[in-house]
Amino acid sequence: QLAAVHLVDSHYCTDPGKFISVLCTSLSTMLHVELPHVNVLSKMDLIEQYGKLAFNLDYYTEVLDLSYLVDHLASDPFFRNFRRLNEKLVEVIEDYSLVSFVPLNVQDKQSMRQVMQAVDKANGYSFGDRELQSLEALMSAAVGADFHFSSTLAVQEKYVQSQDKAVEEEVMDL
Repeated sequence: QLAAVHLVDSHYCTDPGKFISVLCTSLSTMLHVELPHVNVLSKMDLIEQYGKLAFNLDYYTEVLDLSYLVDHLASDPFFRNFRRLNEKLVEVIEDYSLVSFVPLNVQDKQSMRQVMQAVDKANGYSFGDRELQSLEALMSAAVGADFHFSSTLAVQEKYVQSQDKAVEEEVMDL
């Protein structure tokens, strides 16, 4: 079985305009390639080198309500002119509701394991090869709890500096 893995640099999350472009590219690839697909946010350890995230990491990995992203873009004078275009692009992305991301840091074994599990699940490898496997067993494996929130939260705690921590460091510098 084949599965498509689409790697995207995580620093695109720091710029809302680029993130909408990445979402469009990912959705287009998913629709045109017609293979099981896993989108990966790579280089998680470098995510804040290019700027602060406007929202929590799970907002970007789970591609939550994108209207907040469009509102955030409205604060930029350049993107204010393209508000309707961005709203329509976001509407298309949300209508399909296919795009999500798995965070990856190649130096972290747990992160690599999560990406491998996502790819195995996408191509059906995790369900086994047996023809006689009952439908109940297959469905129980498919429904098995795979909560990305806790893993995304762990990645955020590790690589994204919280606002409280930044304020504490400023106070310490004074």
